[in-house]
Amino acid sequence: MDLQSLYTHFIRSCCRSIPFEHIQNHGEEKNIGSVRADLWRQLASSLLNLLGFKRLYEMKLVRVQFQLLLYRMCKAIPTLNSTTSRIYLDITRIIESAIRRGNFEFVYHMVKENSDIFWMCDRDERTIFNWAVLHRQHRIFSLIYSLKQKNVELNLVDKSRNTILHMAGMLTENTPIDHIRGAALQMQREVQWFQEVERICRLSHKEILNEDNLTARQLFTKDHKEMRKDGERWMKDTATSCAVVGALIITIMFAAGFTIPGGNNQDTGILTSRYAEEDFLKSLPRKMIIGLFALFFSIATMMIAFSAALLLMLRGKYWTVAPIIGLAGVPIILFVFMQFRLLVDVFHSTYGLGIFNRKMEPWL
Repeated sequence: MDLQSLYTHFIRSCCRSIPFEHIQNHGEEKNIGSVRADLWRQLASSLLNLLGFKRLYEMKLVRVQFQLLLYRMCKAIPTLNSTTSRIYLDITRIIESAIRRGNFEFVYHMVKENSDIFWMCDRDERTIFNWAVLHRQHRIFSLIYSLKQKNVELNLVDKSRNTILHMAGMLTENTPIDHIRGAALQMQREVQWFQEVERICRLSHKEILNEDNLTARQLFTKDHKEMRKDGERWMKDTATSCAVVGALIITIMFAAGFTIPGGNNQDTGILTSRYAEEDFLKSLPRKMIIGLFALFFSIATMMIAFSAALLLMLRGKYWTVAPIIGLAGVPIILFVFMQFRLLVDVFHSTYGLGIFNRKMEPWL
């Protein structure tokens, strides 16, 4: 449908919305004025809808209704009979589902209204902080910093004798970590989680064995074995792709690459070295940042040298030089655009402020 047809359909729909009796009961001038007013009203409503204001209003209304419902639920929970096992399990499942989905506002208001929720356990004898660690919900886990009885919570174990540190060593599906770009960055975030929980636990927790006779570190190594391999493969593939571009920039480096101990042999080359789990925390991301930054700097200097050489060789023929430089820069710009986001992600994940709010003030 073309623009004229859309405009005609809009005018007709506006006119159909005006009552016929209204036109008959007024004079001709008043009728024209009312028609114009209705048209302007319809035009303003359509414009607001087009700009998204109506959608924003509906979202705001839904949020207000959600907050009202949440407020009434929080007020009703303290009056419930906690001795009723069915109600207790229903509340437990609701809280666990909210944590799994990362609904921080719901959990925050619930525990603020009734602090007993902190000590609620499911059938596996796991509390909300066990669920928060298991599902990698950092905002909900940060509530533990405001808990005065934090050590009591950290000393609890579930039916399988798993501590909260064991929860950090477990790998579950459908967590926020799945949305992180790159297996190496996912592995880095897993190590960050484990070290953060390890930091607030007692030293004795490192040696506690679960029912499978595994410490938290051993469980972490076991569950993250495939992720570590994927992270190694991702780092090597990224380094290889960047090395190809670097070889095109400085061709002599391509020849020198064969003189490295092991050369390009897939069994003895340098890129086949094994990575430890802690290497994904700082060492490997730092090397990746330095490598990408050096690559971008090399690309920039190469383009400057290439452009200067053309300008010196083809003096006065700018109409010829400009298209050549533009065409030569297209693939380079595309490569930099794709890899620059990776550089930002790695830098933010390694040297950012972190995801845990350790300065949360006690409010319970």
